Order: sequence, then C-alpha cells, then structure tokens
Amino acid sequence: MEIQIHRLDSDWWLSREKIESVVKDTCTRIELQPLSIQVIFTNDADISALHQNYLSDPTPTDIITFNLGENDEIEGEIYISVERAQDQAKVYKVSLAEELTRLIIHGLLHLKGYDDLSDTDRRIMKQKEDELVRLTTG
Repeated sequence: MEIQIHRLDSDWWLSREKIESVVKDTCTRIELQPLSIQVIFTNDADISALHQNYLSDPTPTDIITFNLGENDEIEGEIYISVERAQDQAKVYKVSLAEELTRLIIHGLLHLKGYDDLSDTDRRIMKQKEDELVRLTTG
C-alpha cells in the first residue's frame, strides 16, 4: 500500500511515521486493502469548496473521503480540515493529535464502506471509530 501525506505548512502535530502507523494499523484491523491512501490536510476554505463541488453543501466540514479506485480497487483520498479538527479538539477536550487520528480513522472507515447518513449507520460507525481510536491512542 502506498501512503502519501500532504500538509499545509510546517507546523505539525502528527509525525509522518504516526500517520503511516495509524493508516496501516487501521487498515489491518478493518481488513481494508487499498492500493493507495492519500491523507490531505487542508483548511476550511478548501474543504468548503470540495464540499460544495461534490456534495452541494458550501459549509466547511471536518473530513471528506473519496475512493478513486476502479472496480473493487481502493485508492483513497482523505481530506481533513485542520481548522475543524482544532475546533473539535477543544469541544471534545482532546489533543489535536487525537482528533486528527480520529478523523483519519473515520476516513478509512468510509473507504471500508461504513456510512454516517442515517442515525443507525452513524451510531454503528461511531462505535467502530471509538474502538479503533482507543486501540490506536492507547
């Protein structure tokens, strides 16, 4: 599996090694076998544009996940708004590193097929996400 990481600036809260570890460990745990994963850390303005273009919603969101693979292949792009993550870390009283880890896991769960559009699906996905965050952050 190829893992690419794209960051906005040099200020960083998760090392490349930690991000790669989260991706690899989570993929193993959820039996996801992607060809490639790109984790793209962005800002509210850029993620709002993606949200508008692909989901017809101009508001900023914390994460958007795309599978660009063909057939059953998974080539994932996970876009994460660092600004949303910073705000959510404060609200949930966790470190920014933990919130970014949670969002990476959330994106990988989407690539596995989990959804969060209905209340039931959201609850199932959140339970799995919480379990994986606990395993990852100790």
